[in-house]
Amino acid sequence: MLLTTVLVTILVVIGIAAVVAVPLMIRSTRRQVVEDVPTGGRRPIMGSPAQVWVSRGERVLRELGTTLGENAALHGISTDATEVVAELRLTAGQVAELDHALAGIPVPSLEDEREALSTALAEAAGRPAAADLARSRDAVSARIAAAERQRDARDALLAKMQATVTEFEQARDELAELIAGTATPMTTNDDAAAQLTSRLDALREGLVEVRQAANPEIRPSGQG
Repeated sequence: MLLTTVLVTILVVIGIAAVVAVPLMIRSTRRQVVEDVPTGGRRPIMGSPAQVWVSRGERVLRELGTTLGENAALHGISTDATEVVAELRLTAGQVAELDHALAGIPVPSLEDEREALSTALAEAAGRPAAADLARSRDAVSARIAAAERQRDARDALLAKMQATVTEFEQARDELAELIAGTATPMTTNDDAAAQLTSRLDALREGLVEVRQAANPEIRPSGQG
């Protein structure tokens, strides 16, 4: 009798543990899909433009989850929206890397140094020091040019993030209209959902393209 009671108690404990563990496993899997970032990757500084755009995108994703609810026919939209936010995070990480690189290039002081070298080079014309002064000036100029390229790449990434998030918010509003039945009449809900899915995929691809342009070493989407 005692052995039976013990076995029943163990089975009850295992059952309770399983019930508790399943939701945790589901949440963990979802978190991994949405929050995966390259190991050791930089994150944008709190309050920076990149962090703000990611935060707005994450809010849209949460709101979409609430809006979709149990509407199984539209769950494909949720998957695409999750991928958009994942790309936003990756893009923000690349912006953070560029900001870090730019912080190591003191452009104003380099410009002063280049001006001083140009003056010294003009004064040393025809003298042995001229060659080395020219090399120094060229090296300083190259650093300034590198900073300009990185700044342009960062600004392009931020502009793409802004466009993506604002259109993402637009898609959220249109989905709310669709579910509420107040949207402009369309052929079917399936067609409307397909259009939204296509637009979300285009937003994701746009982020991938601009990241590839800023860093050619990034592999095409779907290849890691």
